[in-house]
Amino acid sequence: MLFNTFGNKDNPVIIMLPGSFCPAESMKNLYSVLCKDFYIIAITYNGHHKDSKDFTSRQEEASEILRYIKECGISEIRMIYGQSMGAEIGIELLRQFVADGITVHKTFFDGAPCIKLSKAYKAFMLIKFKSLIKMVKNKSVDDVLKMSVVRKFAGGDAEALRPMLEDMSMVTPYLTDISIKNENECCYTFDFPQFDEGIQKNMFFFYGEEEKAYTLCAKYVRAAYPYAEYKVESGQGHLTYVSRHTEAYLELIKEWLI
Repeated sequence: MLFNTFGNKDNPVIIMLPGSFCPAESMKNLYSVLCKDFYIIAITYNGHHKDSKDFTSRQEEASEILRYIKECGISEIRMIYGQSMGAEIGIELLRQFVADGITVHKTFFDGAPCIKLSKAYKAFMLIKFKSLIKMVKNKSVDDVLKMSVVRKFAGGDAEALRPMLEDMSMVTPYLTDISIKNENECCYTFDFPQFDEGIQKNMFFFYGEEEKAYTLCAKYVRAAYPYAEYKVESGQGHLTYVSRHTEAYLELIKEWLI
């Protein structure tokens, strides 16, 4: 695991967690701005960089982050931010922080899948994941963006995924079949940690109205965390709003941090 840090260590801490098969650099449009006022710790997961061990589980990834935070002597986190699978890891990290007595003021999760799928459906999604990784590894980003599966994933706005796919291409040389399988398991075998009303009120979930994470999964998130804040942006697919409307998205984050 790589802990990429930006900004002044004396500023409040934000931990940033990318989505599946993406490095910390996939969030640079956000942390390059946020680091002016916050100390950013942006994670590149195990299995996603050279000379790394395989990705195992959201619990193990979260535990490694917890150990790092304790080694740094940090006892207070201003915000945990997570995209897609990073939201699931972020929720697990929140659970571990709370259990360990580390204060977390806010969380912001974009496109959180948070669902349990059947064994057969997980097997189907594993095939999809492997196909996506193969495409990104062997084709140009332009060719990948033309594919119907990518357009559908993006809610019709495939071009908005260009930055993410370009960053994903940095990771694909290091992804093993074990890491891909374990990330698939991480995404689609989610159990909802329990949080009290006070913690839930400091949780924020953002979805694009056209993404499957909203149409299929958000109802389970709302049931588990009824006191959390929710925002659904119409006409948007999975992680397209953060790419297309970065300034407005950053303002939303900053408002939530107040």
